[in-house]
Amino acid sequence: MRAEGGIYRARLSKGLGERVRRFVSSLREDERMVEEDLYGTEAHEIMLHEQGILSREELRKILSSLEKMRKEYREGKLRLEGEFEDVHELLESRVIAEVGMETGGKLHTGRSRNDQVALDLRLRLRRDLNELSSSLLELVGVLLRRAEENLETPLILLTHTQHAQIGTVGHYFLAQADLLLRDFDRLEDCYHRVNLCPLGGGAVGGSSFPLDRKRTASLLGFEGLVENSLDAVSSRDALVEAAACMSLIMCHLSRMAEDLILWSTQEFGYVELSDEYSSTSSAMPQKKNPCTLELIRGKTGEVYGALLSLLTLLKGIPTGYNRDLQQVKPPLWRCVEETGESLAIMKGVVETMKIKGERLRSSSSSSWALAWDLAEALAREAGLSFREAHAVVGRAVREALASGMTVRDLSGELLERAAKEELGRKIGVDGKILRCLDPLSSLRQRRTLGSPSPREVRRMLRLRREELERRRAKLESRRKKEEGALAELEKTVKAYISG
Repeated sequence: MRAEGGIYRARLSKGLGERVRRFVSSLREDERMVEEDLYGTEAHEIMLHEQGILSREELRKILSSLEKMRKEYREGKLRLEGEFEDVHELLESRVIAEVGMETGGKLHTGRSRNDQVALDLRLRLRRDLNELSSSLLELVGVLLRRAEENLETPLILLTHTQHAQIGTVGHYFLAQADLLLRDFDRLEDCYHRVNLCPLGGGAVGGSSFPLDRKRTASLLGFEGLVENSLDAVSSRDALVEAAACMSLIMCHLSRMAEDLILWSTQEFGYVELSDEYSSTSSAMPQKKNPCTLELIRGKTGEVYGALLSLLTLLKGIPTGYNRDLQQVKPPLWRCVEETGESLAIMKGVVETMKIKGERLRSSSSSSWALAWDLAEALAREAGLSFREAHAVVGRAVREALASGMTVRDLSGELLERAAKEELGRKIGVDGKILRCLDPLSSLRQRRTLGSPSPREVRRMLRLRREELERRRAKLESRRKKEEGALAELEKTVKAYISG
């Protein structure tokens, strides 16, 4: 018994036209959720049997059919094509065709496509969040290694894109690692809201069958339920939150990409990207372009657009299930794919690029960014208030620039002259004060927590490595729980099939 045009269409006298079918079908987007739909269906059928709704033989037939499809899918033989609206209809139709309507028709008992797709999305997304979390930690590990290699490699830090203070490349990489560790924490928080089971919500208001929702949640390795059936079916906030987390990750990758793009220019000359992460010009033979980093910047806009698509999609639909919700899949999958690829590319870029230490040391030693350190030295050693020291150094910088001098040309005489003009007195500049005009000496004098002092960066690196290992352990723990639950589900399925 099959309604014309599909197993769900008994209410209608005609099937979908070809154009309409293509318009409403989500088969292409469902490709990412085939395994999840199979797992969810198997867990549901086992629960139905345990609740006395399916006989053992009916369960065996249904599970055998589902496992056959899993094998075909893993071998690349199961095609998501045909007249079906979605993966749910395709798989259910296959089961009915293989085991008959009398048994296969019970597969969907107590379940709707509405809670089914909500389940599949969460199952798939939690797996994706684990992969993204792993990629984040891999990039953090690379950043920490490069930071340790460059503890004393000076770097001009900018404010308003002007020379501000002297830092180090190690300090810079550590800052990026800290951002990404916070991104990991945000993904972890989001994961716990994603890892809740909506199955059993039915179409929107639950079922009259005695379903054991906690059992299916346990079989699938969920931490708990999206309890309210209306909430379970109609809410997608956890997906939007995940997209927002990915948008922040891309924001941080894009800013780092912009830094490295500028640093790879001839004008900066701080780094050189390895050939495998660079492109050339079709017309200009001398070019070595940082196209991988430029694409990270570009893909960031795409991920932002996907987030806005999700927010716009959800803002106006009434509470309950609406077919609009089908459209969350394309932008969500786009977020996942672009963020995952961008993390992998950035890891490769940072891991393989050459850091030009001599160029960095040369630019730092001639930068007026050392003026801050000079003002602090005058306040610390010569007994000036900081505002007095600021005025003296400002006057000295102005005169030096007017004379075509660099910071290396600053002398005690010039500073004393500036002090006389600004303060009307001699201040006693000595070699101890002038020593701060050496970048490395200046960095070693930094005392504040979190500063680019090599001593401080070394301390922070030790702590970040410990934090990295703690997060790796947490990720491994949650992965094992998921994988353990699904492995146990597979074992249970095989036992029912063979028994």
